[in-house]
Amino acid sequence: MDKALKLKPDYSRAYFLKGVLLMSLGRLKESKEVFLKLLELDKQESNIGAKCITATILMRLGEFDEALKILETMFEDYPNSAIAWAEKGEILYSEGKLKEALECFEKALEVNPKDYLSLLYKGEILFELGKFREALECFKKIIKKNEKDIRALLHVIQILIFLGRITEAKEYIEKALKLNPNSSLLYVYYGVVLNKLGKYEKAVEWFDKVLEISPNNVYAWHGKAVALEKLGKIEDALECYKRAFGLFE
Repeated sequence: MDKALKLKPDYSRAYFLKGVLLMSLGRLKESKEVFLKLLELDKQESNIGAKCITATILMRLGEFDEALKILETMFEDYPNSAIAWAEKGEILYSEGKLKEALECFEKALEVNPKDYLSLLYKGEILFELGKFREALECFKKIIKKNEKDIRALLHVIQILIFLGRITEAKEYIEKALKLNPNSSLLYVYYGVVLNKLGKYEKAVEWFDKVLEISPNNVYAWHGKAVALEKLGKIEDALECYKRAFGLFE
C-alpha cells in the first residue's frame, strides 16, 4: 500500500486499506492519521465509511469532541444514518450524558429496529436511569433474538430481583447457569433468590460455592449470614456478618 501511495499519493482506496490494517493491528494513532488524510483528500465527497471508522478510532483514543465533530458532518449528508446515531450515543454514554445518549440510540433504532447493540445500550441507560420496567422490555427483546446473550440475561436477573419477581428471576438464573456454569456472580444471585424463596439451606450451599472461588466476596458472606440467621444458627450468622462488614471497611 505504501508503494501504491508513492506512485499515486491521492489514491483513496490505498489510504482506506492502510488505515483499516493499522486499526486491526491496534495502531490507532497511526490509523487515525491515515484516515484524517483520507478525509482531507475526499473533502468534496461524503465518505461515510471512512468517517464512521475515523469517529470510532477517535472514540477509542478518548478524543470524544473530535469524534463528535466527524459525526456531525455525517448528519449533514446522512441524517438517518443508524450507524452515526449509534456512534454518537456511545460517545455521549461514555461521557455520562445518559439522556442525550438515550435519544441517539432511540433514533438509531427508529432507522434500524434490528440494531441489537443500540437496543442493549438503550436498556442499560434506562436501567441506570431507574426505569427498570422499560429496561426489562429491552433486555427481554434481546434475549428473544438471542437467548444466549449473557449480558442481557444478567440485567434481566438484576431487574427481576429488584422488582420482587423472584420465581421468574430464578428461571432466568437457571438459563444463564447453563451458558456460564462457573459464574460466581450467578451463584450469588441464585443464593439471593433462594433466600427470598425461604430455601435457606440451599442458599448456604450456593453462597459457599461463591466463597470457594472468591473468599472475599462481601455479597456471599452477607447472603450466607442472612440464611444462617433464618435457620436459627445465630453464632455462625454473626461470624458471617462480621466477615461481610469487615470487607466493607
